Amino acid sequence: MVRMLRQPHPYRALLLVWALVVSTLCLQPLTAFAAPQELTITPTSLTQTITPGKTYNGSFQILNRGEAGYNYKVYPSAYSVKGEAYTPDFQPIKGAPDVASWFSIPTKTGYVKPGQSITVNFSIAMPAGTPPGGYYATIFTETQYPRSDQGITLNQRVGEIFYLQAAGKVKESGQVDTWKAGLLQSSPLVATLRLRNDGGVHYAASAQVQVRDVFGNTKYALNTTKQVLPQTIRSIPVQWDKSPAIGLFKVTGSVNLLGNGQTLPTKWVLVMSPLIRVIVLLLFATAVAAALRKPVVKNRTQHKKKIAKKE
Repeated sequence: MVRMLRQPHPYRALLLVWALVVSTLCLQPLTAFAAPQELTITPTSLTQTITPGKTYNGSFQILNRGEAGYNYKVYPSAYSVKGEAYTPDFQPIKGAPDVASWFSIPTKTGYVKPGQSITVNFSIAMPAGTPPGGYYATIFTETQYPRSDQGITLNQRVGEIFYLQAAGKVKESGQVDTWKAGLLQSSPLVATLRLRNDGGVHYAASAQVQVRDVFGNTKYALNTTKQVLPQTIRSIPVQWDKSPAIGLFKVTGSVNLLGNGQTLPTKWVLVMSPLIRVIVLLLFATAVAAALRKPVVKNRTQHKKKIAKKE
């Protein structure tokens, strides 16, 4: 008698292969995920007026608040913005002064231990004859982790923005361009403040916005200071993420720029979620239908009474 050999189930073999692969991967060291990097610098911005032909000396600190040390490098870069959202752009502008070339950094690389802070010195030599106005640049600090053969290493990069002004007479001009908040909104409640700079140098604008309910209770507040670059409009969004599904709110605020304070016009906002809008619409439609039906029913009743009297 010929004995038949039992063939292994193809899916069972496939499952065994997958189990082996997963087990192998789990045992591999995940070199792509090293100890958390905690790169911080202070300060993150500097506003400084420099006389053309003179040099400004300054410094900033690199702080390592992570669990591992790292190498770093420091380098200057151009800085400008795109659009009203002020998307940073670090590419040189054709025809504009190369502000990054004004920077000198004696020590551009180093190593920082966990919990350590390092001071980085720099100097800014503004060329003689630089026209009065605003000039902008960034100094970047970037971690330098070694590349791994088994994974991808992600370096961290943070920057300090420099708002420089060449001393001299320059036009300063700024204003509130628009202040908007829609009357009917869904959550979150949003408003938009747009600030215009028609001058030749940046200015700092302080904005305060409050959202209050009908009883006068403050439900949300925004206090912020933003730099507005020359010949640009900067949009400052106001967003109350935790606004309720329904409610009536008063939005007020003020702006201070170039030494002038301005009160923003009061905006009333009715927050109503799409579901509640549908419910309100159905209730309204039901009320209208009931109101239209009432005289019809009344007329029918009176007509039946007249017929009954004739009979």
